[in-house]
Amino acid sequence: MSQLSRIKDLVGSFVSTDFKRKRLESETEDNEESPVKKSKNVENDDSLSAPAFLKRVASFKDFAWCRDIPALSPLEISRHGWYSTKDDFMVCCTSCKEYLSLAIPAQDTGIRKLCITTAVDRLSSAHGEFCAWASAPSPLYWTRVEVPDMSSVAVSACKISSLGEKLPHIKVEHMKPWQKMLKSIDQDLLKGEEDNPHVLDTSCVLALCGWQSGLLEDTLEDKFHIRRIGIWNFVSIQDHEDLLEARKVARELGQTVDDERDLAPEGKEYFDPLQEHLSWNPLLQEVDGLPGWQYIIQQNMTKKSLESKAEKKDPLNMLRRVRDLLDYW
Repeated sequence: MSQLSRIKDLVGSFVSTDFKRKRLESETEDNEESPVKKSKNVENDDSLSAPAFLKRVASFKDFAWCRDIPALSPLEISRHGWYSTKDDFMVCCTSCKEYLSLAIPAQDTGIRKLCITTAVDRLSSAHGEFCAWASAPSPLYWTRVEVPDMSSVAVSACKISSLGEKLPHIKVEHMKPWQKMLKSIDQDLLKGEEDNPHVLDTSCVLALCGWQSGLLEDTLEDKFHIRRIGIWNFVSIQDHEDLLEARKVARELGQTVDDERDLAPEGKEYFDPLQEHLSWNPLLQEVDGLPGWQYIIQQNMTKKSLESKAEKKDPLNMLRRVRDLLDYW
């Protein structure tokens, strides 16, 4: 049966790539629709409802929640059925309507660690006597970094690329770690977007780093719809190219050229696709001793290695080679 499935997938690869991409875009829109849009149909008391979970997370818009306490991050709090009331560190249960203060004293008080431990326990115990959230929180893995589906990354990158050279320029040191993963993206799904390779690579890296096109014009936002940035605040691809051209002309005229690493138009800065996230974003939290984003890269490389070994033993390899030859001719 598995052989038949693989033959079916292989034959399916002859299907129009444009059709494949449109289908994936439709599926991605269904899966990633904003929890705000879905709110009318979301049952907040359902601990296994992902849209309801995202809706609770989206209530933690205050930067005060970025306080470097992973066990009390908005993700963990939302997992236990709480949402932010917009008051200082006050949350409320979606079911029993109990209120809970998660204010934590400063480090120099000497009781901070104890208060954190107590607050973590209260995420479960502070619910009402018969509240289901006390014993049935949402799945833990929803709060952890997720290795992205590369087809979904391609679809998201295509949407981001519509911003063209207005997209923020990403420095080489921030692009380099993702180079191998870029090769894992199905190039067929990116066809039609190759006019500017710089824009396309930037869009793919932004998608891999958890960014997507914002609901507002010329904005990017994270998947939780909380962190939203206006791309006009950052050095764009066009700005960077203009700076390079200006430096080239200056050199030709024998003028002194400033260090290009720190040079930027007044009022703008270079965009770091990871550090612009909120501190509690899973991409910045540790998994198996690695920051979440490095864990994603490691898992992708491991998967590719296993697939490569399996391919060498694949009896359908010859059929794939025939298909490649047909495509070539």
